Amino acid sequence: MVYQVGQTPLPWKIKWRRRYLTFKQVDLCHPVWEGKTLHYVYSVCDGANYYRLDYNTRSQAWTLMEVSDGLPA
Repeated sequence: MVYQVGQTPLPWKIKWRRRYLTFKQVDLCHPVWEGKTLHYVYSVCDGANYYRLDYNTRSQAWTLMEVSDGLPA
């Protein structure tokens, strides 16, 4: 995570399937309320694939929601 005062935290690197992925671009970040819990949903890119991440502000846990190569299924 990269934290800047007064701004939404940004994902920078995650470990997934025993390897580290470094994100080069954050395309979208939007807040979603689930009851009293705020989630931030991010769309990020590592240069080859796209990922959708969920950050739960209450538990401070990350969830990888989707992985895409950008091609139609």
